[in-house]
Amino acid sequence: MEIANIILEYLKVLIWPVTVFTLAIIFRKQVENILSRIKKAELPGGISIETFPKQIEEAKVLSKIVKEEKQLPKMKEGPVLPLNEVNTKMLNLGLIPSSSGLNLSYYRILAEKDTALALAGLRIEIETMLRNVAKGFKVQISKRDTISILVKKLLENGAITYHQAELITSVTQLSNAAVHGLNVTFSQAIDILSIADVLRDYYISWLSWGFIDK
Repeated sequence: MEIANIILEYLKVLIWPVTVFTLAIIFRKQVENILSRIKKAELPGGISIETFPKQIEEAKVLSKIVKEEKQLPKMKEGPVLPLNEVNTKMLNLGLIPSSSGLNLSYYRILAEKDTALALAGLRIEIETMLRNVAKGFKVQISKRDTISILVKKLLENGAITYHQAELITSVTQLSNAAVHGLNVTFSQAIDILSIADVLRDYYISWLSWGFIDK
């Protein structure tokens, strides 16, 4: 009787793994379809797990185009502020200071521990820069304006170029994907931060040379 009880308990332990394995075999096709849909599911901003690497590569190409663009007519020329002076300059102009002093290396270090947190910080930096640019060029915005609306208003008012607007949108979408749960690798996060360097450099140029009224 005791042996029978032992065998019964043993079978109870085995029954669930065996059942799961059997169901997996029977419904293999359905499981594959579900996993395929998950892989292709779109995150906020129209990015999917499948297209994420491709969009990073497209953003790299776009960043090179932006870097090679001619300066905007409204931009003066002159020496560029060092990073340790940008927050002082922004405060003197009545702008919102940067939590990192626009030193994106801060987020590169953070990405070693948490890529989502690093890219969330980058997204905040981008929104801060856009709001400051709007104030510098006297573009009317509201506190409720999203990044996409800010980009649209700045573009319509000639404060940024078309390619800059595209790049801002792309970097924001990539950052949002990480914030909303996409598993972003360290190397991918570093790529996105490096792409954003171009936008940061343009912004520092505006700070360094001053904003020109329309």
